[in-house]
Amino acid sequence: MAALIFPVLSACALAALVIDCFSAKSQSIDLGQTTPNAGRLSDFVFFTPFIALYYHEDFWVSLLYTLPLVLCTLAAQTALRRRNWIPGPEELWVMLPGSYLLTIIAYFIFFHEGIFTASAPAVDSTLSQDPESPEATGWLYYWPYLVILGCFIPTMITNNDSIFSVSLLLLILAITIMPFFTGYYWSTMGGGFLLLLVAVNRMFKVLKSDEAGGASFISSFFYMMAAFFSIVIYAVFF
Repeated sequence: MAALIFPVLSACALAALVIDCFSAKSQSIDLGQTTPNAGRLSDFVFFTPFIALYYHEDFWVSLLYTLPLVLCTLAAQTALRRRNWIPGPEELWVMLPGSYLLTIIAYFIFFHEGIFTASAPAVDSTLSQDPESPEATGWLYYWPYLVILGCFIPTMITNNDSIFSVSLLLLILAITIMPFFTGYYWSTMGGGFLLLLVAVNRMFKVLKSDEAGGASFISSFFYMMAAFFSIVIYAVFF
């Protein structure tokens, strides 16, 4: 059933591109602009992955069906933009991982296990289940959190550009990998995201103003990609 709706969506995406071209040409003629104001109907293609939630019983297959449509639309946008037939920035494709990431998170919240539900602990099965036992409360149980804090603290205390950049990179890796080794994947991912926001906020105090903006964009994009693959791996193997 899911496969039947995507030809319709493809036709809608094509129609949206045609409308964008005519709209941009009309603005150029009416306003005398060589580059029309930004605004594209075809940008709604970024919401296409959310349609997979409607077919949640075959969620992963439906989500996969949306990928060719989105990629083809983005490629068409890029080609038309370079010919000045439609407005908008070429860098808009960086929003693609975010669309799929939000869709997968929504699937887990509403149709899988819920974001506040603890996953199965990834600790050694030989450890005692008694939360008061030394084995369960020892440093081995908390080592993933210690790794995350070990990557976070340098971003708070250093004023060196190079050390801060390396620490921020390690922090992004830690907050997307270490949750696998805890019993609370989603809670750890959420807490790690908050730590990242604090670190990025301090970035503007450590780096020069003309460097902080670009570094913030790159780090945000890198986190989106890392979080996306982390959630996909969690969905497939856990």
